[in-house]
Amino acid sequence: MPIDGHTAVSSALLRHLLAEQVDYVLPEEESDKQTDGSSAPETTILTAAATLPQIPSVLHEFCRRNDMTLVHHYRQAGEQGFMLSWLNERQRPEFFSLRVRQATAKGPKQVGWWQRKWDKIRRWREPAGLLIACLGPDGSGRTSVVEQLGARPLAPFARAHIMDLRPHLMRPKPVDPDSRVPRGPLGTIAKLMMFVADYWLGYWLQIRPKLVSSTMVVSNRYFDDILVDPGYYRIDRSRGLARWLLPWIPRPELWLVFDIPGELLQTRTREVASEEAARLRSEYRRVLRRREDVVVLDAGQPLEEVSAEAERAIVAQLARRTAHRLGLPDTSKDNPTSTDILLFFCRRHVPLLSKLVRVLFNSDIHCRLPADVHMPHPYGIVLHRQAIIGHRVTIMQQVMIGSRDRDQNIAPVIGDDVTIGAGARILGDVRIGNGATIGANAVVTRDIPPGATVVGADRIVATRRSPALVGPTVVNANVAQFPAPSRRNSAA
Repeated sequence: MPIDGHTAVSSALLRHLLAEQVDYVLPEEESDKQTDGSSAPETTILTAAATLPQIPSVLHEFCRRNDMTLVHHYRQAGEQGFMLSWLNERQRPEFFSLRVRQATAKGPKQVGWWQRKWDKIRRWREPAGLLIACLGPDGSGRTSVVEQLGARPLAPFARAHIMDLRPHLMRPKPVDPDSRVPRGPLGTIAKLMMFVADYWLGYWLQIRPKLVSSTMVVSNRYFDDILVDPGYYRIDRSRGLARWLLPWIPRPELWLVFDIPGELLQTRTREVASEEAARLRSEYRRVLRRREDVVVLDAGQPLEEVSAEAERAIVAQLARRTAHRLGLPDTSKDNPTSTDILLFFCRRHVPLLSKLVRVLFNSDIHCRLPADVHMPHPYGIVLHRQAIIGHRVTIMQQVMIGSRDRDQNIAPVIGDDVTIGAGARILGDVRIGNGATIGANAVVTRDIPPGATVVGADRIVATRRSPALVGPTVVNANVAQFPAPSRRNSAA
């Protein structure tokens, strides 16, 4: 019987711990645990207290070598847990857990009362759950994906909870959706104030306790939807008030925007006119263009592919959060001081000074850029305000990412780990797949698959699998050759 992915990962991980001189003991009753799919298979080891601090960095290096990610970490009852993830052949996340217990001469360490209290405080400050907001027009498949996420929560979460727009702590009975009569000024103000109170009370009384208990809370729409389609909520006035109240609303950790072309949306639903569909598509990007934690999903794909893309986005967000909490080293390339200066003023929009810096660098950057973007030579770079830039993207000098004349409000979506050469032009409603390479002076006006290399005018000369899309075949190729280590007799 061939070794499956989980057994191969377990064997390679234990062998990697030995190679990094991490002393551990496998408990006598320990065996790899296969579960019903709601949680990840796991392995438990015992180790000394002096060894615990180096475990995160060792696991981080193991994930880097095997195209995996460290997506979850917890402390409780005298033990620490780590969860690793990779993608299977269907491009869906697979998970494996490592439990690390502190051992003493008398056996596993007993946890005191103060330690248990401190663990509860830490879980409240850094909850293991995740609040996700899903935005998109009706007919984009948003509701179907939300239901799938709720019915099939990922392994890092104990359960899933679906929320429709708001917690509904106040006025739980929904308003008649067929009513489109706009409210008056006083009614609009009262409605917005009720929304703010409901989000605040609902977050601290309902959502936050669920996040602490490792629940994935998925919101089907959110407060920002009011700015996109105020007529649906009978709020045609006081949009400025809604925009002013936006910072007072608890913000999700991840935004999933279901982006779908207007022509395709017309084939799914006839309730939205073509002009309105184009406006909604542009507004969703405009409302969230200042945020780094936004993932624009290609809702034109089949439902299963959109759901898999959403799961990959959730895992990537968990990996970034875990790396931040554990203080893991940033493997992204360092930017020169000139790039830091340019990005500082572009992100903060300091009056006059930001414009002067743009003129000095001959760059015009209006979209929000992730912290791990790489710009070795930040000169002559033009980025559309609605462009979506992924993580670990390299942008060389004289690059332009913008719209075309007939698509003035829609800009490209750039995936993760993309390299854009000097003088390249990416124009219009296109998506650049993860790990793609855009050659110098290339012109791109159509979608590029993951891992592809583009030169000239839309000419794809090579296609390879992106590291971000590596499945268990690569993991097996790297780790299945390692034999399972024998149980050690020495004390940890």
